[in-house]
Amino acid sequence: MLTPPPYAAAGEELFDKAAAALRRMVAAEPGNAAALARLGDLERRRGDLAAALAAYRRLLAAAPDDAAAAWAVAVLGGDRLPEAPPAGRIAPFVRLTDFLPPASRERLLRDVLAASERFAPATVQTDAGSIRNREVRDALVLDEPTTTRDVRSWFLPKLRAVLPEALWRLRMEDVDVERIETTVTVHLHGGFFAAHRDGDRRGTPRRNRFVSYICYFHRAPRPFAGGDLLLHDAGRAGGGAAGAFSRIEPLLGSIVFFPSECLHEITPVACGADFGDGRFTVNGWVHGVRRRTGA
Repeated sequence: MLTPPPYAAAGEELFDKAAAALRRMVAAEPGNAAALARLGDLERRRGDLAAALAAYRRLLAAAPDDAAAAWAVAVLGGDRLPEAPPAGRIAPFVRLTDFLPPASRERLLRDVLAASERFAPATVQTDAGSIRNREVRDALVLDEPTTTRDVRSWFLPKLRAVLPEALWRLRMEDVDVERIETTVTVHLHGGFFAAHRDGDRRGTPRRNRFVSYICYFHRAPRPFAGGDLLLHDAGRAGGGAAGAFSRIEPLLGSIVFFPSECLHEITPVACGADFGDGRFTVNGWVHGVRRRTGA
């Protein structure tokens, strides 16, 4: 179910102060596992994933049997996920920071700016079908037939080249890929997407979405603020839209893969009135089915 954005910008200052207090606590007591776990969580909420990884690595060194810490280190460190997911875990994702080279980014931006009049308001999926609801999503998109003509011919081969690594790291290498949906999306001033899941298992057209991806491109230097991807934790007390999350900034040229069942959202964007100042992405979903094993 779609929900309004759960955070408030004013709360970020509280996160910063709490993280600073926890860093002082850890400096005084380096083996404090509870403080290290909380520090890792707060650094993720602030978007400092390197600092979060450092905290979880220290936690794992202090508590080698901590399965949640081992999972977090694998996710943030770019390793393959542990075989057994812990009950309390952060949402898994794979981020490749140098996916699109400058020439490809410039090509994308040039093409989408030339197609600005063909963007249409984004919709959301409900039990009644696709509808426009700006209370939960405010964005503009190029539909897939348009994207196919302009982007897919060269973008999809690049995506397919890195997809096996992403699936392996997510422990989804047993998924037989059937098709890949691709859209181009722009979030202009005030644009956002409330907490939602891309896939479900209820027999809808989204039932075979296994992996979602988001590839970022925009003008340089970045002409907007906000537009972060928040990936909400799963399997924790207090999890879901009100719980802990990993904040992933829209890094130019990067691509992020994550399981489509993960609860996630896009924070509001602030930018100028020019269409080209928006937060642009090539995004979509990998459809597939898991291979059966055994007799």
